[in-house]
Amino acid sequence: MPALTLAMRPLEPLFRGVLDDVARGLGFPTSVEVTRLGALVAELSARYNDRSAKAPVTDDSKSLAARLLFSFPRDLQKGAAAVRELVRAGLLATERPLRVLDVGAGLGAMTFGLLRALPAGARVDAALTDSSAPALKVAAAVGRSAGLLEPERTLHATTRVADVASPASRGERFDVVIAGNVLSELDRELSDDERRERHVALVTRWLSHVDEGGSLVIVEPALRDRTRHLHHVRDALLQGKVASVFAPCLHRGACPMLVRETDWCHEDLPIDLPDWLVPVARAAGLRYEGLTFSYLVLRKDERSAGDGLASPWREVSGRIASKGKLERLLCGPEAHGAVDGQADGAARPGPLRAMRLERAATDSNEPWERAERGAIMTFTPTLVTARPRVEKETVVRLEGEAT
Repeated sequence: MPALTLAMRPLEPLFRGVLDDVARGLGFPTSVEVTRLGALVAELSARYNDRSAKAPVTDDSKSLAARLLFSFPRDLQKGAAAVRELVRAGLLATERPLRVLDVGAGLGAMTFGLLRALPAGARVDAALTDSSAPALKVAAAVGRSAGLLEPERTLHATTRVADVASPASRGERFDVVIAGNVLSELDRELSDDERRERHVALVTRWLSHVDEGGSLVIVEPALRDRTRHLHHVRDALLQGKVASVFAPCLHRGACPMLVRETDWCHEDLPIDLPDWLVPVARAAGLRYEGLTFSYLVLRKDERSAGDGLASPWREVSGRIASKGKLERLLCGPEAHGAVDGQADGAARPGPLRAMRLERAATDSNEPWERAERGAIMTFTPTLVTARPRVEKETVVRLEGEAT
């Protein structure tokens, strides 16, 4: 998908050498110790997925080793993907150092991902905050190699032990506040309603550190329960007029993915782990193909990733192919669809299920064939939501492609 090319590059082989060097310096296993490292990664994954614990403890040496050699290079790409549309819209400063606050930074993967997404010559001044001093020690070690990993960009990073509820001093403002895999690990013992209320208040505090024209970027796992929690937090923030949504949503209404318990909006991008991590993933019993995550980009200025586009839609399902047709679920300003089994085409909230018959395939609607999940699409003429069909004469465009 062309939009990805702005931010997404396969990790260079140099990453392996740098991370192995950091691991050796800390007494951790390196990437060549596949069996040992795979066991540590499997144990770390089990801790994160154990919902019986209040919060997983992951700053012991074994967990930090797994996070450095496996989670960091994977999560870095999530950070890059989550800001790619801000980069494309020119909303991240490049004429001066970009001021970044990384909340619950861990090893700094989100900051490195953001740095990687920026144009050559970009400079970033980042404050990495976390409640774990051992994790920040590893982050600082990786940060000292930033010039090797990203020679065309400059990172100046400081670390600070701080709680996620108070990551910066009162009055401090940043161009980007970013939080990766933070909400999903907090307050897991609370009821859904209590947790939602607490996290709305927490995100509101983070927003107080976003400068005018700045952005808050939240990245979460793609698991259904964790992503739907993020959808609920989004809706509450919009209802309270705390912020506006830049991405992934192209509308400011209630999230249509919350209509059915089985729906949730997440990214599944065609970005695999680097070859040197594939044996580790296999040893840990984890997937190595594709990149899955959910994200939310908030601003205060009503800007949207769909600005300047006529009736844009976000593809939220991937291909739904069956005999004679290709369907996709779309989310946009008029997100709704026909009630199942109802002949009169009555509408209800929810993602729009649009289709193109095989016999209607033409050069003008060819992007319908190859769009990836997360693509922003426009249609000329616009889709008729009561009967959403991509016809022979429909012109389909993917945002970010040259025309």
